[in-house]
Amino acid sequence: MKKILVAAVAVAVMSLPAFAGLSRFSLAVQGGMAGQEENNLRPGLETGVGLAFDLGGGLSLNAEVAFWESRSRTSFRKLYDGTLSLAPVSLSVRYEFRPNAYFIPYVLAGATYVFTKYRPGPNVSLPPVQIEQRVNSGTALHIGLGARIPLTWRLSFCGETVYIMRRASGQTIVKEPNQSPRRDDIWVNLHIVLVKFGLRFDL
Repeated sequence: MKKILVAAVAVAVMSLPAFAGLSRFSLAVQGGMAGQEENNLRPGLETGVGLAFDLGGGLSLNAEVAFWESRSRTSFRKLYDGTLSLAPVSLSVRYEFRPNAYFIPYVLAGATYVFTKYRPGPNVSLPPVQIEQRVNSGTALHIGLGARIPLTWRLSFCGETVYIMRRASGQTIVKEPNQSPRRDDIWVNLHIVLVKFGLRFDL
C-alpha cells in the first residue's frame, strides 16, 4: 500500500507539465489523524495526495489516495495484536459555498475503495499453532466538510473532516499439526474518521 501512495505521488508530479496551462486543475498534499470506530484499533497518522478538476459554480471532481497504519490489540473474535494498513482511494464531488471569498467552506461526498492488509504481531502465533488473519478490501461511501483559506492566487491552506462508512469482512485461520486448518469469519468496523490539513496548489 505504500507503493500505491508513492505511485500516486509520482503520477501526479509527472502530470504537472501537462496540466501547467490548465488552471481548472489543482493538486493537494495533506496529512492528519485517522481513527476507526473498532475499539481495538488505535488511531494512525495519515498522509495523502489528491487531484481535483474544477467543474465551475463551486463544484469540483476530486480523486485522492491516502495511507496509514493502525495498531490492533487482541479482542475476542476480532483482530489479534498486529498492524492493519489502510489505503483508501476516493472519488468525490465537492461544493464550495463561497469560491471567491477569503474563507471558503465546502462539503463533499463520494465513493471509496479501501485497500487493507493485516500483519500479525510477533507473539500471535506460537509453535506448534500458527494463526493467520485477513481483512478484506472493499468499497465504501464517504461524506465530509472542510474549509479552504487562500494564501496566494495559486496556493491555499485546507482543513477537512471526512467520514468513511465501511464494515469489512475478514477471516481467522488456525493451523495445527496433523489437523485441517480451522477458519472463523470475523467482522471489522472500519467506519473511519479522518481529520486532515494540507496545501492545495492550483495548476
